[in-house]
Amino acid sequence: MRPLKLTMQAFGAFKDKVEINFENLGPNNVYLISGITGSGKTTIFDAICYALFNSSSGSNRGNQTLRSHFAQDNIESYVDFEFIFNNERYKILRYPSYERKKTRGEGTILEQAKAELFLPNGKIIEKTKEVDEYIENLLGINVSQFSQIALLAQGEFLKILNSDTQTRGDIFRNIFKTWSYANFQNKLKDETLILKNKYENMKTSIMQHIFDVVVLDENLKELKEKYIQNNCFDDLNNFINLLQNQNKNDDKQLKNSKKEIEVFEKNIKELQTNFQLLQQKINLQTQIEDINSKIETQRSNFNTIEKEFNNTKNIKTELQKINLEIKKVSEDYKKSLEIKDLEKLNNIQENELKTKNENLKNLNKELENLKKSYLKYSYNLILNLEEDLKKEQDIFLTEKENSEKITNEYFEKYNKYLASQAGIIAKTLKEDTPCPVCGSKKHPNPAKSSESNLTKEFIDNLKKEVDLKNNELANISKNCSILIERLETQKNYYQKLLKQFEIKIDEEIEEIKEKDFENEIKNHTKKIELTQKEIDTISSQIQENQAKIDVLARGIILSTDEILNNHDNLLKKENELQEQIKQIENEYLTKKVELNNNISKFEVLDKQIKELEKINTNDIENIMLEIKKNEEEIKKIELFLQEILLKKGINSNVFNLIKEKNKEYIELSNNYSNYKILSDCANGMLKGKARIPFEQYIQSYYLDLVLCEANKHLKTMTNNQFQLLRKKDSFALNSKSGLELEVIDFYTFKKRSTKTLSGGESFKASLALALGLSDCISNFSNTLNIEAMFIDEGFGSLDTESRELALDVVFNLSSNNRLIGLISHIDDLKNKIQNQINVIKTQNGSKIEINF
Repeated sequence: MRPLKLTMQAFGAFKDKVEINFENLGPNNVYLISGITGSGKTTIFDAICYALFNSSSGSNRGNQTLRSHFAQDNIESYVDFEFIFNNERYKILRYPSYERKKTRGEGTILEQAKAELFLPNGKIIEKTKEVDEYIENLLGINVSQFSQIALLAQGEFLKILNSDTQTRGDIFRNIFKTWSYANFQNKLKDETLILKNKYENMKTSIMQHIFDVVVLDENLKELKEKYIQNNCFDDLNNFINLLQNQNKNDDKQLKNSKKEIEVFEKNIKELQTNFQLLQQKINLQTQIEDINSKIETQRSNFNTIEKEFNNTKNIKTELQKINLEIKKVSEDYKKSLEIKDLEKLNNIQENELKTKNENLKNLNKELENLKKSYLKYSYNLILNLEEDLKKEQDIFLTEKENSEKITNEYFEKYNKYLASQAGIIAKTLKEDTPCPVCGSKKHPNPAKSSESNLTKEFIDNLKKEVDLKNNELANISKNCSILIERLETQKNYYQKLLKQFEIKIDEEIEEIKEKDFENEIKNHTKKIELTQKEIDTISSQIQENQAKIDVLARGIILSTDEILNNHDNLLKKENELQEQIKQIENEYLTKKVELNNNISKFEVLDKQIKELEKINTNDIENIMLEIKKNEEEIKKIELFLQEILLKKGINSNVFNLIKEKNKEYIELSNNYSNYKILSDCANGMLKGKARIPFEQYIQSYYLDLVLCEANKHLKTMTNNQFQLLRKKDSFALNSKSGLELEVIDFYTFKKRSTKTLSGGESFKASLALALGLSDCISNFSNTLNIEAMFIDEGFGSLDTESRELALDVVFNLSSNNRLIGLISHIDDLKNKIQNQINVIKTQNGSKIEINF
């Protein structure tokens, strides 16, 4: 990461907009930031750190202090930072949150923090959280690690020197990508835990199955109690064999018990056969008694209905008489029905005739009204034409009077015009000279000159007006002639209609709308004619029906209603007698069949009971007792069988499960043991060994490389007095370590803790360690490339010689295209560093002067 441009506004000590262009440094990549204490030198590094990681460079400065206290409420605070990473240009814009006064009303409002990241491909990321995640993933380090590698902030540079194994491990994991080793450790640990859980679950499951075994064998019982008491087992094969033998013994007992049940069931079957015969005889006796009772009742009922059946001859005789009477009146009955139908038809037709006559009356009235309307409409046309003619004649008279006035005016003006022209010619006449008009050479009485101002153009326009009026008058006269002709035609047509309709109308005529009267009159006339034909047809049909009624009524003594009622009563009586005969016959046959059926049943039952004469019904109680005893014996054996079957079912199932799971248990036990050894080794958990995880072991290799590079710089800055070492004896058996540092002092040839170094010595060691880490990153990392380093103070703690040595190291680093910024108030540095950013403190905030 190499800075290109930094822009700040209302940020920290700076009230106004400040811009620092690092691209203007030239070949000398070292620059000095100077200024008095409190002027805001560190604010520049804070702005870079805030832009990248949304956090200031110092642990004591939070984001709440980033807003400049000098800035007005309407001035927005922001940091705009452009940088290059892996040869691609990025730009990040951040706005810190701060409170400001409301533009309206009292109180304050909180401006929320915002962020925008402009990527090389033109895409823009706007959400603060997404920007933070993208930058951290891009650089591969967080703000804390950045402060220890690229930004040695004031009061923070000792952290990289005195960090513990955990902190330094986090830095190395991101820089040297050692998380794959950590993932390997965790995967082994997770897999071991999974296998352990499976192993323990399998062990618990097998113990549960052992607990479920129902035991009778003493050896098996003793072994089961031992496993349960110790809550573990060793060799399951002995337990499996003993359980298998017990299951075989259970099978033998099951077989013997089933044979005993078969003997008892055979006895019960024989007893049940005898019992069924006894029950059969008892049932037959009961049925015979019931049948006898029914036969007596049915025989009594049958005798009664038989008498009624014999009496049906009299009913049939009466029925024959009624049939003869029905035949006698059938002819009159048919005629009466026909007469009734004709009378109903006549009633219908008479009502229809009445409706048709009413319709005819209405149609005639509508036709008369239509003719009157037609006459009224024709008469109105005459009145309208007379009114139009009178208007047109009045217009003609008015226009004629106007035309005569204009014509008279024209002739008067025209004569005056001619007179004036003659006077003009007369002035030019001379004696013995021919007149241009008449040719005479003598001019006895020449015309006198007129003083009229009339021109030929005026006379011509007046003539056009006269002609126009005459044309208009002719058109009006023509219109009058047309109206007179139309009026005469309409009057003649009206007289023709009066003669045709033979209807008179009042002279007071109301307004009638125009319509096709002739077609409507024609259609109404057709409707009247059609209705009249329908009336004539219906009248004719009524007469014909009445004639038929008269013919049918000849020879009939009674009225039609009496004939119809008499015929219906005879039919009703006939149906009643037929139904009575049918009911008696059906009941007679039904009771006869029922009686015969029961007699047949009695004969069958009597035959069956004779076959069972030898069976004694008194033995039924003894048989029932014998059956009950045999059934109780079977129940006892079945209970014993259920116990054996339940035990054998449980034990057989457990036997199969234990036998199957024993193989899986042995395999899981072996896998778990192997994985546990590997996991303990990779995670530094082996007993009696140094507790160093695999990732930390790899990181110690990288730390050795970093120290190798760092010591090159440290030896230069300390005149070969100090060298940084990794504490190899720190691998304690009871704690995780391995990345702690110590220093060897070649003046005393003794090793000691880095925390014992003085302030200046600690600064040099920290600077050397940061430079060494930066060198290693450049050699090993394909993504993280630190092309810039920022050092905040620290040089003040060095003596002159040490400062010179440290500056030599810094200048040597800058020759490799590395950008190094130094913050210091030491005047001696101003003479040695050409590129300078001077921070000037004022009462209204700080300002910057740039000398590149």
